[in-house]
This record gives sequence, structure tokens and C-alpha cells, in this order.
Amino acid sequence: MRPKLLLVLLPLLMAARASAVDPFYLSLLRDGQHAFDRKDYAEAARDLRLACFGMLDEPQPLTDCLARLALAQDRADNVEGFRQTFQRLVELEERFKAYSQGTVAPELRAALEQRLAARVPAATLATAPAFRPAAAAKPAAGSKPAAAIPSSPSTSPSARPPAPTAPPEPVKAVAAPADPEAITEAELKKLNQARRSLAEQRPANELKEAFQTAREVADAHPGFREAQHLAAEGAYRLSRWSDAATYFRRGGDPGEDEPERLFYMAVALFESGDSAGAVAVLKRALPNLKRTPYVDTYSRKILGQ
Repeated sequence: MRPKLLLVLLPLLMAARASAVDPFYLSLLRDGQHAFDRKDYAEAARDLRLACFGMLDEPQPLTDCLARLALAQDRADNVEGFRQTFQRLVELEERFKAYSQGTVAPELRAALEQRLAARVPAATLATAPAFRPAAAAKPAAGSKPAAAIPSSPSTSPSARPPAPTAPPEPVKAVAAPADPEAITEAELKKLNQARRSLAEQRPANELKEAFQTAREVADAHPGFREAQHLAAEGAYRLSRWSDAATYFRRGGDPGEDEPERLFYMAVALFESGDSAGAVAVLKRALPNLKRTPYVDTYSRKILGQ
């Protein structure tokens, strides 16, 4: 059955802010939705991205547009683009409450939150109150998105359960490396602040700041193992899998005495395409790792079970 998303959403958008949005971008919005309806998801994402650009000064229409863009990116299996679009939605919500108090139709909201549950760790969703309901929307394997969005069962390895609902217990403060010239006291303080932020449930902007802080020190001191691992944890919390894998590789093996970090490393390797490396790391993490439904589900995916 053909979805009624256009009939539901576009009139709301155009009636509310038609005078403020250039007709050219509204036409791109329509073109993007038509492309989505015919399952040309890459074309839909291109049109919707351009349409969203024309709505930068209009938070509510932009929120609707970004929600559709995220779904197109999801269907095109553009995981990184999907998560970047989610971060834009979070920023709009933090500044304008454009998602929680906006005009996003129930059908679109339900479809988006279902895909957020599959694509974004619950720990990340928990930092954005408006999106916390998505953490409970865990689709079963092969399930369809909400009925208003045309879909077929997803078999992509990226369609996975959310991450743990809480970060690991904080460990001891970062200690300076053996070489006293290797890192300054100010940099060490920055790393400890980043560690405290990453060990708690923080808003997305604070997680970004913590990651940026850890990354700056890690990049300045590539031989400082703890800085690399802390930057990797920050990237993991933000679902930046490629960055997380890079910093884990640079920092070296966390070791069996840090099973949570080993698990994070396995997830990052898996999501960035290194399945063999993920399997090897995960097998070493599991004997000492606290088992949860999330860990078990993800482990089965990584191990191909």
C-alpha cells in the first residue's frame, strides 16, 4: 500500500512556513519524497539534503526535512550520514525544541524512532530526552519500519540493537606517562575532565566536547596509550565507529583486564568493516565481560551466529 506520508506531512510543512521557505526547496522536498516512494534512496537523500539546506533558518520545517533525510540515509545504508543527521536533530531540539514541540507527524516520528533504536546506541539516545523513547523501540530482526514509510525487511549488518544504557564504571584518573615531558599538567587535567564526562550520562554537546578534548591530546601525543583509548571511548559514545577504531588501533590492545574497552573496540572494528578483527577482540572480551541482552545480541552479530 502506497504510504500517505506526503499527504500527511507536506501540507503541515507548507501551511505552517510556506512563505518562509523558497519554493525551489519545497520542490526538492517533494522530489526527495517521490524518490523515496519509488525506493531510489540515494536520490532521495541527495534531494532531501539540498531541501534541508534551504530551511536552515526555519527550525520546524528543517526538523521535518531532516527526519525524512535520516530515513532515506538509513535505507541507503549510509550509517555515518544517518547519525550525523540525528546529531543535527538533537541540536535543533536543544536550541528550539523543534522535535518535541514541532509538527513532526506521528507516522514519521514512529518510523524515525524505530530506526534510531537500530542505528544509535541507547547511551547516546539517553543524552537527548526527546529521543529517549526510541531506546525502547527495539525492532526484531527483519522487522519493518513504521507503516507510513515504504520498506522491506532489513538484513543490513548495521541494523543492530542499541548500546548499553550506561557507560562502564569510571576507572582511576589518567596518570602521566613515564616521560614527564610527554604531556603537560593542563593536558592531563583535560583528559581527566573528558573521562568524567564520558563516564556519565551527558547531553550530546557535552559528549562531543569531551571527545574533542580527548582527541586533541591523543593527536598531540600519539604514543600516550591512555589518551588514545579515551578518545576511542569518546568516539564510541558518539557512534563514530571509524574514529573509534582508529584510536583503538593507535592505542593498542586494552587487555583482558578491561573487557568493556575490548568490547567497545570489537564493536568499532565490526561497524567500520573489520569483521575478522572484531571477532578476535570480542572472543577475548567475553570471558570477563558482564553479559547483557545487548552484549549477547551484538556478540551473535559479530560472531555470525
